[in-house]
Amino acid sequence: MGTVQYYAVACEDSSLTGDLKDDGFINVLVVVLLVNIVLGYADPIDAGDLNGDGVLNVIDVVALVNIILNG
Repeated sequence: MGTVQYYAVACEDSSLTGDLKDDGFINVLVVVLLVNIVLGYADPIDAGDLNGDGVLNVIDVVALVNIILNG
């Protein structure tokens, strides 16, 4: 089996863009949370609207993944 890479972006400022859990981290757990919100399995969180269009959708998920990958 191959190795698993775990990406996380940490910040002490709780207003970190994409920090839906408000814990100072943006990682795969936040992506899963946003996907669940988009699919209707979790309650909406305003911080999930990463592109500011007022809609939580796959575009916000892609933006969140880009934040993680680009640091």
